[in-house]
Amino acid sequence: MITEQAAETWDRDLDHLFTTIGHHFGRVEPRRRMRDYVRALLAPVARKNSWQLAEHAGHSTPDGLQHLLS
Repeated sequence: MITEQAAETWDRDLDHLFTTIGHHFGRVEPRRRMRDYVRALLAPVARKNSWQLAEHAGHSTPDGLQHLLS
């Protein structure tokens, strides 16, 4: 079982990662999509396809995540 402290540490580490690599994305939208995509991949989503990941991330369609990956 994951403790709350471990989850907070992972969250902080992910934020640091996103800050570190964010400059590789020219616009804020791809940066946010990258963050949403990684967080959705790490989430307890039953099926890891574009629709479920987009829904978990709060997107109405998977178009933005698919564009990020193409």
